[in-house]
This record gives sequence, C-alpha cells and structure tokens, in this order.
Amino acid sequence: MPQFTIRRSKSRRPIAKTSGNENLDLVDRYDIIGTSGSVEILWNRETLETIYSVVEPQLNEIEEAFLRTLPREMQMVIPNVKGYLDTFDGFDIGKILDDYIEAYQVRLSEQSKNKLKYYLKRDFEGLGKIEVIVRDPYVEDISCDGYNVPIFVYHRKYGSIKTNVVFPDPAQLNSYVIKLAQLCNKDISVAEPILDGSTQQGHRVQAIYGSEIATRGSTFTMRLFRERPFTPVELIKYGTANAEVVTYFWYMIENLNSALIAGVPAVGKTSTLNAMLMLVPPNTKIFSIEETREINILHKNWVATSTRESDFDSRDNGMAKIDMFELVKMAMRQRPTYIVVGEVRGREASSLFQAMATGHTTYSTIHADSMEATVNRLESAPLNIPRIMLTYLNTVIFNKFIRSGDSVVRRITEVDEMSGFDSSTNEVIYNKVFSYDAFKGRHSFSGFSNLYKKVQFSRGLTSTAFKQEFDFRKKLLEEMVRSDIINYIQISKIINTYYKDQDYAMKMATGELT
Repeated sequence: MPQFTIRRSKSRRPIAKTSGNENLDLVDRYDIIGTSGSVEILWNRETLETIYSVVEPQLNEIEEAFLRTLPREMQMVIPNVKGYLDTFDGFDIGKILDDYIEAYQVRLSEQSKNKLKYYLKRDFEGLGKIEVIVRDPYVEDISCDGYNVPIFVYHRKYGSIKTNVVFPDPAQLNSYVIKLAQLCNKDISVAEPILDGSTQQGHRVQAIYGSEIATRGSTFTMRLFRERPFTPVELIKYGTANAEVVTYFWYMIENLNSALIAGVPAVGKTSTLNAMLMLVPPNTKIFSIEETREINILHKNWVATSTRESDFDSRDNGMAKIDMFELVKMAMRQRPTYIVVGEVRGREASSLFQAMATGHTTYSTIHADSMEATVNRLESAPLNIPRIMLTYLNTVIFNKFIRSGDSVVRRITEVDEMSGFDSSTNEVIYNKVFSYDAFKGRHSFSGFSNLYKKVQFSRGLTSTAFKQEFDFRKKLLEEMVRSDIINYIQISKIINTYYKDQDYAMKMATGELT
C-alpha cells in the first residue's frame, strides 16, 4: 500500500451539524493512505474528550455485499493457489480485482472499484481495521481492551485518546488476534492464550486470547516500530531537552561516559536513547541488545542483536533460548566501543556493570523515577548490583511526564553525574548537572560538571577554548532545529561531517549546503 502523506487542516472548524456529530469540533486532520485513509482529531464539547477518528471510504449496500463475497469469488482467477484467502501473498490484489471484473463483466463505477481495492488491500495486505492507525507516524501504541470497546491510541501530540475503531463481536476479535499471532510467527489458542512477539515490521505485540483470562474478551497491545527514529534535533524541537543538554550528551558519548536513562513506562526512554546514539562518532563500533528491535540508527559499524525465546533449554532438543545475559557476554568479547542494552531488568544488569568495570562504555534504560529509586532498583533482586559498583556508572538521565496547560508532555527533568561512594554512610554521591523547572518551562545548568572537567583535562583545553567548542556544537544543533532538519540520515551526515570539517558541517546545518 502507498506510504502515508500528511495534509493538515489549516484551522479548527466545527463539523457540519449532522445527526450524531453536532457536538464535535475538528481539531486536526491529515491523510495517511493517499486520500482514502485519513485521520481526524475531534473534540467532543458534550463529553469533553478528544477522539481519534479514522476516516475511510463509505460503502453503499451493494458495495458492502460485493466486498463480503468478493474474496471467495476471486479464486476463479487465481488458479492453483492455496491459502490465498488468508494473505494473498505474492499477488497484486488490484490486478486480481481488475481481472475478475473483466472476466465476469461486472459493472462497477471507477469510484466503487477504487473503494473495493482500498478495502481488499487494507484487509489482506495490511492490518485491517487498524491499518490507518499503524501507518500514522504520530501514534506510538495501540490498545484494544476487548470486543465492543473502542480502541485507544497513544498520540505524540494528543496523548492517550479513544478511537472510533471497534471490534463489535468476540468472534471477529478472536480471529484478528489469531492473525496478529501468525504475523509474529507464533501460535495463540485457549491452551496457550498469551502472546508476546513482534511482526516483520518490528511492531511489538502483546495479546490475550479468549475470555478466560481477559474478562471482556481477547485483547491486544501494539507498540509501533518507526522506520524514521526520534532524533536529537527533535529532542530540542519538542522541548524534551534544550540544545545545551543535548550538547552535554554529545560530549558524554564522545568521551565514553556510561549512562542509564530512567523513567516510568512509555515516557520516551528508548526514544531518548536512540536520539543520543546518533551523536556517536563515526569511527566507533556499537553492539546493541534488545528483546524487540526498537533502536534504529545510521551507523556503519553496528551489530544489532535481539533475544530469542524457546521452549527448549538445550541445543540437543532444539533451538536454545538466547537471553540478554548471553548477548551481553558475547558483546564483551567483540571489543565494541559502546554496548547498548534496550532495558535492564534481570541478570543481564550484572554483566552490564561488569562491562563498565572492565572499561566498556554502556547505555541502557531502566524503570525508575528518581535517583533513590534507581539505586534501590539496581540493588534489589533480580538485578542485584552491589552499591559500590554503581560508581562505574557515570550518568543517570531522568525522563518524566510534565503537565503543560491541558496536555501532558515528556521532558528530561534531570541529568545526574555519579561522583563517588561514601563508605561511612553507604550512600552514593551524585551531582545534579541539569534540572528542569516546570514553572518556567526551561532547563538550567547547575554550574559544574565532572564531564566538562574531564574533557578539558584529557584534551589540554583551557576553559575558554572548551567553551568556544561547546558553543559551536550547541549552535550546530540549534541551526539544525532552525532549518527543521529532522531526517535522521541528514542529521547523521552533519554529525559525521563535523569530525572532518566543522565549518562545512555548519553550512549544511544552516541550509547553505545539502
């Protein structure tokens, strides 16, 4: 199916007063699949809620009846094919429909034909009812809580909102969950009703089949993988951090300081990690480890790995399970400059801190919302990191949700440097380098950073020389924001060019060169 395009409405306007929608205002609109599959963001003045409305071609009764019978009828023009009703793999559905119409001399207007092609492609090449949502670049998560319940999405701009998409009966929803399992190359049934997998496109799927566990019927949640990853320029553009904080990250990565990104679920930890990794110097090696692929960077010397689940415990009986612990050990033997773990939550944490202790630079994420909670989480089972070993960690970055007016936004609220360990009090000593003031809506520097001192000492720079270099990098990032350069390929080229020709990189950032 065609790639999405976005055409926005220019102003907020009331929806035409027709039956059932007289209380709705149109807040935003953009096209996803040509002009056939669109999204409208609506405001309900009566219920005071935002609604995500999927707009698709409306079928008349004849078109609906034709669409119901069409897949089985079309077998007459697909000889010697088994299983076509499930996937239509390897076939051009539009051409099949044209051949069928020609063979049986079906009278259809061009408009009706285009509608039918849209729904056939949506249902057999795409993900059916949620295809438009999955293609929406602003949607991060899709949640179906049961049959006859509206699907909810997490929208980058509007937060968690309900949609107009519903699975009306349990049989239809059960069938759809089975389809999702097949797309993940897994099975789901009453005997094994829980699914945790990922599609070929990298979307992570969790599902429950039937009503024995989920009382409102089958459920599923999809965390969407984006081909176009979040970038350091977008961190600044959307206010998650400012240019000074992102410049700090640049020096942190360049000078091999290990870091953890902490925060509650869905606060943007992995997005921040991915954005930071775009600042990695070009002549280095990255080894990334994830359960489900989310990291996406433009780096030539990058080994991207993911875990493998298995019902077998040994290679004698089948494919062995390969977890994060095994992959971290493997990474240490390959001499990478950076070891990146998607999230630490088990015994792999021990290997990760051993890697830090042996001189490897590591980056990961963790579920915690303060330094105290981070330390407690790392010390507790199943991570079990001795407090004294926490000093091998250089930096902890905190992402949080902040309420801004009538919306909730993501912000990097704190950047802390680990300074040492007080054996007399058994406390970790840390320095708060950056903090976010929610009242003023801005980030502020504390005035001291161990990292900055380390850079000056290791490179023999005076404070003035370091400040000049820092300000140049900061301006480079600001110019990319001003030029609205958010394409990760272009950003990576500018960062890589900086290490060869700083002035040329600045011209690329300002738009003088491309």
